[in-house]
Amino acid sequence: MSMEITNNYGNYATGYADSARKTSNSNSVEEYYEKLCKKFPQISFNTNGGVVPCNSNKVVVNLSYDCLKKMANDPEFAKEIEWNLSGEVAANSQVYSFAKRDGVELGGRTVTYDANGNRQSSCGGMRTANSSNKSSDVLSTQNQQKAAKVDGTKNVSKKNT
Repeated sequence: MSMEITNNYGNYATGYADSARKTSNSNSVEEYYEKLCKKFPQISFNTNGGVVPCNSNKVVVNLSYDCLKKMANDPEFAKEIEWNLSGEVAANSQVYSFAKRDGVELGGRTVTYDANGNRQSSCGGMRTANSSNKSSDVLSTQNQQKAAKVDGTKNVSKKNT
């Protein structure tokens, strides 16, 4: 009987130690997450899974919980990801301004960091019917100039013959 008690106590002690380790690890992740939010107050972090899009006024980074955990435990990895995060606000602003300049209404932009810290960014939008597209205007002007040169060359060659 004492054998069973010792054995049960051993299992209890091992289980308690494992749960204590997990709790302290999750506390360090939570502490790191709070520091990250303070360091980047202009970014909303989604670590709950799924994808939340950004808009022109709000930058959302979908950060894998595994990536967050790795950042909390590996300072070099955290430094690399934080360096990437430091450009997210400017990138979001630039994407929306370029789209607006080109007459595109963006429906949203997503930024995702996977467990290994790989970043993916995507956006989708639609050209608005009443917008003037400056880059299309430039291309149209260039095409007209090319056509005029071709016509001018033909005219010159006709005059010489």
